[in-house]
Order: sequence, then C-alpha cells, then structure tokens
Amino acid sequence: MKRLIQLLTIEIVVVAGLAAVLAALLLSTPDSGAEHHVFSNHAATDVASVQVENELGVVSVTTRDGGYIIDGVPAELVDTSAFIEFLTACSQVSAQQQVAGGQADLEQYGLAQPQAQMTAAYTDGESLTVRLGSQESISGDYYCCVEGENGVYLLPAEYAQWYLIAKESLISFRLTPELAVSSALSAVQDVTFSGKALEAPITIESVSAGDEEVKQLARSFGAATHIVRGAGVYELDQTYALTMLTPLCGMTGQSIVSYGLTEEQVDGMGFADPYLQVEFDYKNGADTVEHYVLRFLPAVEDGTYFYANAQGSGVVYLVERPAFMDLEYEKLLLRWFLSPLLMDVSGVTVESAAGRHEFQVDNTDARNPVITLNGSVVDTDLFRSFFKLLGSAASDGEYLGVQPEAETPAVMTITYHYTDGKADDVMALHAGGTRRMNVYVNGVCEFAMKETFVERVNQALSALQAGESFDINW
Repeated sequence: MKRLIQLLTIEIVVVAGLAAVLAALLLSTPDSGAEHHVFSNHAATDVASVQVENELGVVSVTTRDGGYIIDGVPAELVDTSAFIEFLTACSQVSAQQQVAGGQADLEQYGLAQPQAQMTAAYTDGESLTVRLGSQESISGDYYCCVEGENGVYLLPAEYAQWYLIAKESLISFRLTPELAVSSALSAVQDVTFSGKALEAPITIESVSAGDEEVKQLARSFGAATHIVRGAGVYELDQTYALTMLTPLCGMTGQSIVSYGLTEEQVDGMGFADPYLQVEFDYKNGADTVEHYVLRFLPAVEDGTYFYANAQGSGVVYLVERPAFMDLEYEKLLLRWFLSPLLMDVSGVTVESAAGRHEFQVDNTDARNPVITLNGSVVDTDLFRSFFKLLGSAASDGEYLGVQPEAETPAVMTITYHYTDGKADDVMALHAGGTRRMNVYVNGVCEFAMKETFVERVNQALSALQAGESFDINW
C-alpha cells in the first residue's frame, strides 16, 4: 500500500481497512479456469501508463518522477479508492469466454465502432489494447476484442465499466471526510454559521476543546458539552444540533460543476459573499484537527440544490439541500436559562418585592454544604429544592428576537455567585406580555416565560425561612 500511495503523489489520510483492501487487490489474479482468457495479469502498481478513450473524452494516466499523473486532475482531488480500482481494471484483464473465433463479424458485436478503447503499458515492457463493443443483453457483460488476439470475447461488466468512465469519475465527491466517530457532536468541535441566510452569525463551541473562557461560560449550565453564542450564551440542545451538524460529516456532492479553479475564480462565482457559510473544526477520530470553510450558493430557484465549495479546494460541487439550510437559531438552545451545579456556586441573591435574600453556600464539605440566608442557617434539603426551582426557569421556545433594554424595573432578579473566578450570572425578569415575564440573562433578552415562576419563587422564599416545604412546579 505504501508504494501505491507514494505513486499517487497525494497527501491523503487513508481510511481504516484500506491496507487490507489494497493488499487483496494487488494479490488477486483472474480465475485460471478453462473458460477464462487472461490478457494481462499484472499488479496495479505495474501500470506505467493508461489511456482510455470513450464518448465522454479521454482519461490519460502517466508516471513521472515515481508518481502517477492524471491529466487535468489535481492530485489532491483524486479519489484513492476509485483510482486503485481503475488501475486494477487496466492491469488484471481477463475475459469470461470467447464468443466468436477467427475473423468475427465485428459489426455484430458493436466492435466496428467500439464504445471505448483502453491502452495500457506496463513496467515490464508489455502492453495491452482492449476495444469495448456493445453490452450483452442477458449477462450485462461487454463484447470486446484485444489487439494481437483473434476473436471476440466477453469482458465482465465490473471491469468494462472503468473503460466507460469520464475523467471526473476519478475525482472524490467528498467535501469532508466520512464520520469516523460515534457522533457529529464529538467530531465537530466549533462551528460558526454565517451568511446572507442568517440575520446574525451563530456559533457553537465545544466545551472540552474550548479555552478557559468557554469552560467558565459553560459552568452556567452545569455539565454542558457545547455552548451556543448568539446575542447571548446558551446551552446547546444536542438532539436538534445533531440534525444540523451530522450533514457536515462526510458531505458528498451529487456532481462536480468545476475543478482546478483558483480562489479568485471561485470568489468570482459568488462564493466571496455566500448565501450560507459554515466554518468548523473537525476532529474525526485522529489527533489532528482539520479546519473547513464550506460555502453555499443556491443552484435552483426552489432551493432543492446548492453549489458548494470547500475554501481552498478549487472545486465546486452540486449538493442536495442539507438540513442546516433550515437552521433555526432558537431550536439550538436548551429552554433553561441558567442551570449551574450547586457545587459551583458560592451564593445566590434573589431580589423582588418580597425583599433581598442573600444565600451563602459553603461547600467545604461538598456532601453536606452549609447554607445561610441573610446570615442564618437554613435547612440544606429545603435549599436544594429551592435551588432546583431557580434552575427550572425556562422559556417555551418562542423566539422574541433581541429585545431592547428594559424601561421598567425588574420584577425579580436572581444572581448566581460562583467559585474559582467565574463572573456572576444575572437573570432579571421584567413584565412582558399577558401573564409573561421577559427574561434578561446578563443583559440580553430573547425569550419570555410564565409569570407564575415569580409567584412560586416568592412563596418558596417564605416557606424556606419558616422551615416548611413548598411546591417547585410552576
């Protein structure tokens, strides 16, 4: 395998198991049964040059400086697996049977004007020319004749198909590598959606791969794996995110519009100002992280197909409409506004018409934290229920858009104080629509929730001070 990859002169990561596949290809030989006629029994790496001519054009493969050159196809775009199969079809050539001997009537078999001709030269000095005729109606195989041989033979379709290809068939249609891990959420670390399709950029960031700022922001949501940055910061809804991110993994074009383009040519097609751009880091089961910038332009009026380009590739593909073209920002966000872990907070302050309530949390003994309210110790289990109530503050998912700064005082403000240098989180509830509260988290409001939350928190505060249980459902 190492030798063949060197000959390809392509810097490419080969999928797991290709070594075994290639070994099988290189070691395989045609069946030597009596009905078979072997015309070439070379290894794929013994091919010195190949030229295939058919109605789609010419495919010319030559060697130079120890490597293969496919005329007109940039090396980095070659589909390695397809190229191996192509070389094998040109190096191990045998017919199923002879269907006519001697000076056969070539017209009868479509060989007077063949569909294709394959000419191969091998490193041992031998050569082979095969002409392909019409397809046999029952088996689907093809009639052929071989230069230097008399008669007409039947060539298996699995080999004949490689003599009928266009040059583009040797180009990979993949914009990104196929997913090699269990989930797109593991492979796609950070991603930003932008472009004319969106009102504003949307960024999803991986907590595990993030810097200290990202890790601190994620503490607002407990054990979050990803955060979303829009006007505010939210925890990612993984279920919806999977439908949006999975199409980025192993994205494949339906066809190739153009290749070998310069960046100036690609930008000139409109990709400098794309309808949608997706920029992301891709760690696909390897130690290295690949960075991709995919750009999309509408290809048809009904939006079912798009032109796609991976920046720096020089290729434009036609792709079916991917799911993320219908990305809805609000669906990326979990409904809960703030949901930190109790072990991460040093205190909570609640201000409302009922007064200012300052809770201090001493987590010296994490299993048995000591909680005080305005200096007085309160029951730990009751506070845990109260903390759960505060963390249940959630929207109904209806997106309001980014709201202007509130003009009236907050009906209730809940401030989480943290350990280890994390900045406070402030959730301010202002009167909104009918029986609704507009929720400002760290100064940003995009959602509202039921006003019964305020009533329930005030009731819980009274019960907590009296040492009584309370309802946390609202």
